[in-house]
Amino acid sequence: MEVGVSSASYFSRMATEDAVRDIGAHGVRLAEVFLNTFCEYEPAFIELLAGRLAEAGVTAYSVHPMSTQFEPQLFSIHPRQRADALRLYARVLRAAQRLGARCYVMHGAATLAGAAKNLEIERVAPVFSELCAMAEEHGVTLALENVSYCVFCTPEYGRLLRERTGDRLHYTLDVKQAARSGFDPLRYVEAVGERIVNVHLCDYERLPNGRLRWRMPGQGACDLPALAAALRARGYAGPAFVEVYSDMYGGVQELYDSLAVCRARLSPSPDGIAR
Repeated sequence: MEVGVSSASYFSRMATEDAVRDIGAHGVRLAEVFLNTFCEYEPAFIELLAGRLAEAGVTAYSVHPMSTQFEPQLFSIHPRQRADALRLYARVLRAAQRLGARCYVMHGAATLAGAAKNLEIERVAPVFSELCAMAEEHGVTLALENVSYCVFCTPEYGRLLRERTGDRLHYTLDVKQAARSGFDPLRYVEAVGERIVNVHLCDYERLPNGRLRWRMPGQGACDLPALAAALRARGYAGPAFVEVYSDMYGGVQELYDSLAVCRARLSPSPDGIAR
């Protein structure tokens, strides 16, 4: 399994265009590009970013916008809110297309207090189908991420969405968010494994009081070889990305030391078993 780095791991440490250059400088050739804010969705910035990626020899596999800025409104019952959100969504799809990215990573509808209607599958599923169609028009796959405070927080809900969208919707598996939602990441693989097209790697340990402490990938409770084996059993042939909070490591070299661990543990040995 190819392992790359998400530029989200550099959040507030480096500007996006500098982060992709640094990723390339460390010999990594595949990245997820995290677009932080509205100005980074603009065509002029995307042209700059495309140039930086080319100079660095880095391929953008996926694009991930700052989801809370407009994605919840894609599911709004207010027509003007939704129209504005759709315009922003289309802009990011064009950005993904320009960067050559295969996937748009979406959080989607939030399910925070007062947003129970966003769990109504009869209302939400048709919206996802429409969003998938828009992505396809740009040559991009919509990959809904499991997120603890959003609509796809449980494995079962992912399975229901899969049934209601006619297998049109794809998924990003996020290890950190699985733990935050109270589930083993393998549960999500069981639910939607054949439709997973992207993986986010972060690690964790569960403290005696039940709370979570985040760890760099390979340093916590996540069984990476088991995860790799489960994904392969479902036909997964895509990449995984180290995506950690930028305050989880000291020097940038720690990020790439973790990447090396992930590569070793996610790659099968000659007998076909990931170690």
